[in-house]
Amino acid sequence: MSTAVQRVFAFVLVLVFGLGLCLPVHALDGAWYVGAGAGISRLSPDTDGSEFTLDDDASTAAGVYLGLDINDWLAAEAAFTDLGEATLSGEETIGYSALSIGGIAYVYGERDIRARQQSLSGYVRFGLNSIQNDASIDLNKADNTALWLGAGLQLPMGQQWGLRGELTSYDGDAQALMASIYWRSERDDRSLSTRKSPTVRAPATNPPVAAPAPAPTPKGAADCLVPAPGEPQDGQGCAALSGVLQGVDFVAGSAELTPVAQALLTRLAASLNQYPALVAELQVHTQVYPEPGRAMQLSRARVLTVARYLASQSVDVKRLRARAFGSEQPRADNDTAGGRRLNNRVELRILP
Repeated sequence: MSTAVQRVFAFVLVLVFGLGLCLPVHALDGAWYVGAGAGISRLSPDTDGSEFTLDDDASTAAGVYLGLDINDWLAAEAAFTDLGEATLSGEETIGYSALSIGGIAYVYGERDIRARQQSLSGYVRFGLNSIQNDASIDLNKADNTALWLGAGLQLPMGQQWGLRGELTSYDGDAQALMASIYWRSERDDRSLSTRKSPTVRAPATNPPVAAPAPAPTPKGAADCLVPAPGEPQDGQGCAALSGVLQGVDFVAGSAELTPVAQALLTRLAASLNQYPALVAELQVHTQVYPEPGRAMQLSRARVLTVARYLASQSVDVKRLRARAFGSEQPRADNDTAGGRRLNNRVELRILP
């Protein structure tokens, strides 16, 4: 990549970062992401009126991109892509590279950004790009600014990273099919604390929510809990069911289970149904919220949601106990996104 191109790309990156810093109202806090990928390209330079013919239009492509989430379904993105070379007669080649800036709109899958990071989603992209050519022959260059259009699928592989597959058109002469890996920064969810959670009404058959009461200090996932009588054990002799239910999360600020959480609870229900004599206590904790009573309200709604889901998977409701603790038993500092994620948790205890 030439020095001039590097400078232009650096300018684009600074522009995107500057927009994110200057417009905090329009961007989600901490919602940056970066990615890199590779694939195949099709390059079709116009050889009409020249002495050359196109011998090979297939090449390899590689690129990097930087994005900023504007809201739950829209993101701004800048990218640099090396599209490879087209081969002409006489063993001449024309190299292509593109500087692009535009947006991504998520049109398939979850609309909430946290839920989307746990399930497959589809998107379309749009914007402008500047095509740069590198050739040893004279070219009849037209305006090298063109539309940046594409569509793709995004598959999360963890809380902060995942995979993408995308087909993109840079102009009539260049298209690319690429796969990439991305990493997303840790989001700050304090701005979501004012969202209203859906009202959850428990039918008479659902387990009642007990008033908060002293409970053992929650232990980390790495701690070994002593199994209750009749509870299965893992290979180290630790409780196989009791503990924090890792991955059982809710859509931010609500009592709605994520798709990943539903899958995990389905597996938990199958395990509980293998031991019909066990009684399980569900304990739900939340982060601290500025509104009085918000944490307890959300905790009560969430524990009922979990209990109902297990009951829908044939777990006898008489075997379930539900307890809502609100924000009374934090595991970490509530001032950081990582701490709040630890504080928002569902635990299970097999009762003696």
